[in-house]
Amino acid sequence: MKITEVECLVASRTTADAPNAGNSIFIVTHTDEGLKGIGEAYGVGPDLATKEWVGYFAEQIVGHDPTRIEYLWAMMYQGARFPPGSSGMAALSGIDQSLWDITARSYNLPVYDLLGGRYRDRIRGYLDVNVGDSAGAGLDALRDAVRNAVDTFGYTAFKTSPLPADWRDLPWLKAVDSGVELIGALREAAGPDAEIGLDAHAAVFEAGRLLELADALSVHSPMFMEEPLRMENRHAMGELRKKMPFALATGECLYTKFELRELMRAGAADIIQPEMCIVGGMTEMRKIAADAEAHDVTIAPHNPMGPVATAVNLHFDVATPNFLIQEMRPFSEIELSFVESAPVVSDGHHDIPASPGWGIDLNLDAIAERPYQSNWHRGDRLLSDGAIAYI
Repeated sequence: MKITEVECLVASRTTADAPNAGNSIFIVTHTDEGLKGIGEAYGVGPDLATKEWVGYFAEQIVGHDPTRIEYLWAMMYQGARFPPGSSGMAALSGIDQSLWDITARSYNLPVYDLLGGRYRDRIRGYLDVNVGDSAGAGLDALRDAVRNAVDTFGYTAFKTSPLPADWRDLPWLKAVDSGVELIGALREAAGPDAEIGLDAHAAVFEAGRLLELADALSVHSPMFMEEPLRMENRHAMGELRKKMPFALATGECLYTKFELRELMRAGAADIIQPEMCIVGGMTEMRKIAADAEAHDVTIAPHNPMGPVATAVNLHFDVATPNFLIQEMRPFSEIELSFVESAPVVSDGHHDIPASPGWGIDLNLDAIAERPYQSNWHRGDRLLSDGAIAYI
């Protein structure tokens, strides 16, 4: 079996109500035996750059056996001369996923059977909820969203920001008090036994302030604080972890086993959160998880993505001993239109996929109906003096 083509499909999620919704980026790898595999790349912003990387990598791997996954991973990564950045690693990650899909389909097996088989019987998830828009506002909406998630899907774990969206406009102590109120509202709605993760989005630049915030929020017994500091400074993250009153989680912005290894060597995380669609795909996720297990670190994959990426993560989760919990979010109607079926949550868990490969297929007609329109931009946040804020 040989690879004949590697496609990159960039489909817009933009609507009149969501003009900056970004794109979904899918990889479809074709073979001369009619088998094809799919993957999803992370939308880093300049998404056409990712598409160019896919074409660049395709020039290297077309004509090769798609089941030689390690070989092709090394060909792409090492053939890039310099370590690829975000767009390149997003492309490599999506291609890698598609190769696992082809290989598993060729054996008529789900991918997790190629990873060593089932380690667990179902996959627990936590739900992202971010509706507390400002200090003292949006709390009723937050409570309603959480209660609905508990009643409808049985979620027992949630994640939200530890601060209201307008915290930069508030005196710091007021921002901290508002954060305590926000998480208190979530705790009230979720119940005393629910677990709550906090995502600081690396927006609080000073470690001392972050520690003040963590101490204040300890009253609500958080499960972890995600990305408390900028991900570039592993040493500072390691020093902060020594003083944190609860678990520190990070890793979504790091690529490959090399960067995650440095994080763990610095003692900078209790929980690592690599992103399947940018870290290097399943091939790299497996190695990172094994390294983390040797460091007594659990893994909770980052996943603010769509149904394809979620399905890929579920195969990883079910086969990984030190897996902790899976990030989840509701899929939009547009995202659901891009696939033939989607993972479903029940009792706060996903069932184990049973079909060959990832167990999910693309709706190519729906994707074709939503061609690329524009790049995604995160958006600038300004401080009171007009300076660009960290986000």
